[in-house]
Amino acid sequence: MKNYSFHRFVYVLIRVIIGPFLKFYMGYSCVKYKGHSKTSLIVSNHVTDVDPVLLALSFYHHMYFLSSEHAFRAGFASKVLKTLFAPIPFNKTKTDVSAIKEVLYRLKNGADVCIFPEGDRSFTGTSVGSSLSIAKLAKSSGVDLITFRIEGGYFTWPRWSKKKRKGKMSGGVVSRYSSSDIQAMTDEQVLEIINRDIYTDAYERQKTAPVRYRGHNLAENIETALYLCPGCNRIGTIKSDGNRFFCECGLSGIYTETGYLQGHRLPFSTTTDWGRWQEQNLEAVIKNIGGGLICEDDWQQLFEVHHAEYKVPVGEGIIQIGHEVFRCCGKVFPLESITKFAIVGQMTLLFAVKEGAIYEVRSLVPRSALKYREIFRVLTGRH
Repeated sequence: MKNYSFHRFVYVLIRVIIGPFLKFYMGYSCVKYKGHSKTSLIVSNHVTDVDPVLLALSFYHHMYFLSSEHAFRAGFASKVLKTLFAPIPFNKTKTDVSAIKEVLYRLKNGADVCIFPEGDRSFTGTSVGSSLSIAKLAKSSGVDLITFRIEGGYFTWPRWSKKKRKGKMSGGVVSRYSSSDIQAMTDEQVLEIINRDIYTDAYERQKTAPVRYRGHNLAENIETALYLCPGCNRIGTIKSDGNRFFCECGLSGIYTETGYLQGHRLPFSTTTDWGRWQEQNLEAVIKNIGGGLICEDDWQQLFEVHHAEYKVPVGEGIIQIGHEVFRCCGKVFPLESITKFAIVGQMTLLFAVKEGAIYEVRSLVPRSALKYREIFRVLTGRH
């Protein structure tokens, strides 16, 4: 493989120089794994933007990482990323066969590869689960499988928050499965052990080992995750300010240092429970709205994505989703023409259309990308 020795050198350098600082900055502790000798596929849950470095601190062996292709559209920073680490890009809006082939190629040539099979960080505190394609990849790779779990990351840096909090995180290998063990399992059994080993529930962990996560403006941007108000059943009415969140219907609360919710007319004490409720009740809310417009947001920017390398601006303005169409910055997309909605980071919305084009929607103000993806799921049955 091209520049493999250089990538190994950079990997060691990052672990030695950046690792100690990042452990201190994130409040992270990890267990060193000493049983690693054969080529392996490593899978881990995904909780923060710096998970690859945190995971690497447990391993002496170099590994490559699978990375969402949006990281390759950041100009100079992307060039540095590709030069130093050569991550494998994958497209979140479709099944990326080229990414799968590249993973298998590097594994068959003796390099370890790490994948975060959930593909997404949780907005509300519980693991989102992996797909059967990950299990099939693990079986077809012909190498050992190592499962890894990071805990405490949701409260340290919630996906919906702009700011990190000071608390505790930890990480370590859960189990190792030989290639012969994996080959003896069905795809469903492999998926089951992956989901079991990397599963995390942030609030269950808080119940048994409470930790305070201190910071400023703890509730800021929580509306990017909590898009449905349990007080009035309206979409997109929750707002945040400092440690507070509220709706014009009178519902209000605070997000505490332990990650719990407290407030007036508030039926939930955790973002997990609120998230489950809104997912279960969104369909009924949409039916009550009737035909036409379901929700909208202003101050949006639309880009057309060209491969993994660059994007071009298309327009600015309002985005709206209704029962049949998605209107976006002056363009109209029938829902039947959209194949998938995906979310990058906190608020960036990606969607692909049947003709093959991929679009990216960025927001200049706090707004939930999650609500658009979930409304699309309810209306079309496609995730």
